[in-house]
Amino acid sequence: MEVGDACGDGEPRTAPGVLAERWGAAAAGRHRAGSGAIMTGAALPPRLARMNRVPFRLLTWGLPMGPLVLLRTRGRRSGLPRTTPVALLELDGRQWLVSPFGETHWVRNARSDGRAELGRGRRFRKVRLTEIDDDRKLRIVSAYRHKYRVVPFVRDAFDTGPEATASPDPDRPVFLVERDA
Repeated sequence: MEVGDACGDGEPRTAPGVLAERWGAAAAGRHRAGSGAIMTGAALPPRLARMNRVPFRLLTWGLPMGPLVLLRTRGRRSGLPRTTPVALLELDGRQWLVSPFGETHWVRNARSDGRAELGRGRRFRKVRLTEIDDDRKLRIVSAYRHKYRVVPFVRDAFDTGPEATASPDPDRPVFLVERDA
């Protein structure tokens, strides 16, 4: 059972049930959102992959959707443009991208090239994406978690329920967005 190309990167998505059949229940558990754990594969949770189509289409038409923008990266293997909606965080006068699901395809593409485009409709701007691994990372992930805690997929990815007391996981990829010259 394949789930559609929700990230726009041409890679097929495998549902957790199929993972359990192929590699056992442990593999399927790693790909499940809602546990607060980072996903180890590049696939999105099937529910999010289906829901991702709506903001993708609206942003493609140029309709504003709050902090959501389209991120266009170059495929690390194919070299073709890959587009996915992401939430842009503005903090301390800078813009940041956080991947709530860990190692997704857009993260891998951004790491391989370092250049991307952000925008909606026909208006995109060229940016440089620089991954950070210093002391700012935990503060940025915490701000992202706090700002977008009402968004269902962020709540599931970070386990931000009312009784959640754990600090955010510092292993989530964080990128500084800078204007490309």
